[in-house]
Amino acid sequence: MIEESEELIAHMRYAIHLAKKAWGQTHTNPMVGAIIVEEGQIVSEGYHKRSGGKHAEIIALESYEGSPKEETTLFVTLEPCSSEGRTGACTAAIIASGIKHVVIGTLDPNPRHRGGGIALLESAGITVKVGVLEEECREMNMIFNHWIVHKRPFCAIKLAMTIDGCMAASTGHSKWVTGEVARKDVMSWRRLFPAIAVTQNTVSSDNPKLTSRIEDEIFSSRRFVFNRELRDLENYKNYHLFTDDFKSATTVVYGDKASKDHVKTLEANGIESWKINESEGKLDIGEFLRLCAEKEIPGIFIEPGPKLATDLIANGLADYLFIYQAPKLLIDQKGYSLGVDRFSQVMDESIELIDIKRQQFGEDALIRGYLKP
Repeated sequence: MIEESEELIAHMRYAIHLAKKAWGQTHTNPMVGAIIVEEGQIVSEGYHKRSGGKHAEIIALESYEGSPKEETTLFVTLEPCSSEGRTGACTAAIIASGIKHVVIGTLDPNPRHRGGGIALLESAGITVKVGVLEEECREMNMIFNHWIVHKRPFCAIKLAMTIDGCMAASTGHSKWVTGEVARKDVMSWRRLFPAIAVTQNTVSSDNPKLTSRIEDEIFSSRRFVFNRELRDLENYKNYHLFTDDFKSATTVVYGDKASKDHVKTLEANGIESWKINESEGKLDIGEFLRLCAEKEIPGIFIEPGPKLATDLIANGLADYLFIYQAPKLLIDQKGYSLGVDRFSQVMDESIELIDIKRQQFGEDALIRGYLKP
């Protein structure tokens, strides 16, 4: 039996730190960190860097020198795989190494494999402890966990609003609802997701870059623009999304009723596009998410306006919300807020968040959580 201690927690926290070095770079695989500890010291480490690459446990084992001692322990943030896959089963490598103690952060989310790795290790006489910093280990792979269970993209929405619920003034002006510290946190979440989406209204009014700018590194996920009628094409030459170094990562999503001339203009400009069906005068976002699944895009971070946000939440298309709230009162009778085209009669019609996390960024607050099914 491996007793939980501050030292045990500290080692797992370092394994999590290693895993997060690949923040947003392992899709459609999880982020995983592993370390080997002897006499309280880390003697080897590894983390999974990219999909198809060596697993964290394998890297740690390959860089480990010498023979395991009685107390030598492998720490890994996720249950070691028990199937061969592209890189071989990690459980087989651990057993072959001679290590007799393994500490695991969280179980494999895949119902078909959950607990299988532990059973194999224990059957080989290895002592296994599970659940050290479990919530942290599980949360960093929220996209992978959802994808592997549901086989559809993890759809997250980012909202910024005042404490009276306004996302923009009645003029449409929204720069900036929150401060710089909160906006910097958004950059980190953009980096995590393999795809980001906004509406054409956002492109036309804000000319966003949608890149993740952390320290001196600029990174771009795949970028989607929802433009049902293919409006404003004449100004695309002025927008970052269609002119910057990452323009090839931008895809325009339009409806089946867009004019043929507009489609030709889009094609002539060499811009990638997806055509999807419309429903009640709106893009069918459900169909868009199904297309993302077909193309193995496991998660999408949507930064919508109030109308799209309301539609996604009310129709059960969103899985997770990031709500950044500024200590401001806009007090604008016609300010833009959630609830467009939706009328709730009683509090029982409220949509709830669960597994809530709260953080403070300067004067602004973030509340995030899963939408209750």
